[in-house]
Amino acid sequence: MLRSVGPLALYGVRAIELVRGRAARAGAAPAFGSYRVPGRIVLYEQPLPPWRLPGSLPPAAARRLEDAGAILTPLRDAGATLVDWPDGSLRRFMLEEVLLHEVGHHVLQHHTGKRPVRIARTRDHEAFAAGFAEKERAALLQRSRADR
Repeated sequence: MLRSVGPLALYGVRAIELVRGRAARAGAAPAFGSYRVPGRIVLYEQPLPPWRLPGSLPPAAARRLEDAGAILTPLRDAGATLVDWPDGSLRRFMLEEVLLHEVGHHVLQHHTGKRPVRIARTRDHEAFAAGFAEKERAALLQRSRADR
């Protein structure tokens, strides 16, 4: 998958690391990944599904997980949310959403001066990374259809 993104996007990436995950806080989605300048992409280990997350997820986080193929079941009596990932959807989410999003952060950061500090407001950084991931996902889908 990284080859399909191309060398220009990955130029300057020093490491892509899989590290121990962090526990989800009540009312928040678990941490999936982060970008650390310069050139370090961190993907957090995810527990085997199904997940039992405390509280209910914010609508935007719930929509993001459902769009990626997760099945969310509110457990109102227990004050929790059950998240299941059928048929390899968690793996695809981690690669096609999380990894591509973090590569998007790298592209913005690295190709605008290589400074070790953030070069954009968090909101702008997130918007660029989300747009980059969406564009690359669409290109991946188009290439896979062409290969069939």
